[in-house]
Amino acid sequence: MAIIIKNARLSYPSLFAPSAYGDGKPTYNATLLIPKDSDAAKAVKAEIERVAKEAFGPKAQAILTKQNEGQRRLMKDGDGPAGLTNDGDPKDGYAGHWVLKVSNKSKPTLINRAKENIDESSGQLYGGCMVNVQVDFWAQKNDFGNFINAKLLAVQHWGDGEAFGTVSRANLDAFESAEEESVDW
Repeated sequence: MAIIIKNARLSYPSLFAPSAYGDGKPTYNATLLIPKDSDAAKAVKAEIERVAKEAFGPKAQAILTKQNEGQRRLMKDGDGPAGLTNDGDPKDGYAGHWVLKVSNKSKPTLINRAKENIDESSGQLYGGCMVNVQVDFWAQKNDFGNFINAKLLAVQHWGDGEAFGTVSRANLDAFESAEEESVDW
């Protein structure tokens, strides 16, 4: 069952074209920053526990504990290592948040507040904007291990926020229009 994570901050989005980390397979993905004390954080944790109990029964808590202690931790602490750059500096916007990485091999649905489809040219989905995200948490039970994973289904631009990093925006007023001058070659 999918849930909606409301009012998360988008970080490292790869929503319009798939990307790969290292030798991994390309996916559509994003990192969500969820305020620790929010209803959204409580809903995510409750859904993870529900899926684990349904899939693993009495072993659910032990499997979640093992996952949280390893590299496959699903919800990472933005006040811990997940909130630091490779140089050890704090990442903008990560403090006070849970960090949730979501992905999908298929392109997620991307919409605006009016529920209209948007594409990259809209400029609405960028690192730092606020989003509502539909995520399906599912249990992995195979030779590679027992884990809870998060599948990205849809992203709704909910509001603007301060962009992470440097965002270069073109100044289109610097160009002349075709009516102002023509060039003969």
